[in-house]
Amino acid sequence: MRNRQALIVAIASLIASSVNLMPAHAQDYPNRPIKVIVPNPPGGPGDIIARAFTEKATPNVGKPFVLEYRSGASTTIGTASAAKAEPDGYTILALPSAGVGAAAIKKKLSYNLETDFTPIAGIGSVPLVLVVRADANVKDMAEFSAAIRNGKLTVGSAGVGTIGHLTSLLLMTEIKGTATHVPFRGNPETLQNLIGGHVDFSILSVADAAPYADSRDVKLLATTADRRLAELPNVPTMGEAGLPNVNSKLWYAFMAPSKTPPDRITRLYESFAEAGKNLKADQPLQKLGFNLEIRNPDQMAKMISHELARWKKLIEVNNIPLEN
Repeated sequence: MRNRQALIVAIASLIASSVNLMPAHAQDYPNRPIKVIVPNPPGGPGDIIARAFTEKATPNVGKPFVLEYRSGASTTIGTASAAKAEPDGYTILALPSAGVGAAAIKKKLSYNLETDFTPIAGIGSVPLVLVVRADANVKDMAEFSAAIRNGKLTVGSAGVGTIGHLTSLLLMTEIKGTATHVPFRGNPETLQNLIGGHVDFSILSVADAAPYADSRDVKLLATTADRRLAELPNVPTMGEAGLPNVNSKLWYAFMAPSKTPPDRITRLYESFAEAGKNLKADQPLQKLGFNLEIRNPDQMAKMISHELARWKKLIEVNNIPLEN
């Protein structure tokens, strides 16, 4: 009997010591709401995607997420704010791929995406669409490529360094042609000028382009998707057009300030990965053309590094001046 009691005491002591060896932050995280900095305006795709994932992740995390919008300067204002936050897992960043484009085109930033942040999770992407004005004298990618090689077209974008602009550079580099760049203040203005015939083509998101698939205002020539989209079954992919390297997309990820405890990163990653399982049939995300693609922290870090190098090289090759 005494031996049995002694064994029970020993086991209890071992369990207690094991618990005590656990980091304090592993035992009580989170004990308050988690702030998510969204570096885009409310109501846009970045907001819709971040809100969908944080709402689904809340039950697993155990505390609510509170979205805070800090848009401006091509996502760099909100990103800079997140970089300065305490690395305790209570402030994270909803990073869109535009943030990598900004990091590639800006001369000076107060942060470094690769060293000042730790990826939590990549969550998915939205393909892009090559859209030309209705009266452009091109009906397919072969005729578009010929026009680009003649250097007679103009390309509209939401601004220098945006993913639409960078993808148009990638497209022209692959075709070995040129076009005159005309930057506008955002995608709505770009689309308006494309429909109005003031520019010849643009690279837009599926959400922006799909409503015009059957209209006479513009022509949709190709997508950067891996396969034909259900929303645009008659629009070929860049791969089908012989341009497999023109595969850039609008992607989205969650990031944390560097030095955030690894166990908190893991807790958040697992929660967002589980949230993704419950969002496969989410109608608002499907309307955006969103493809669920969960990436773990290591995979996301490699992707960001690859994207930064890719865009920096493209900017250099095309002699695009860096912005302040």
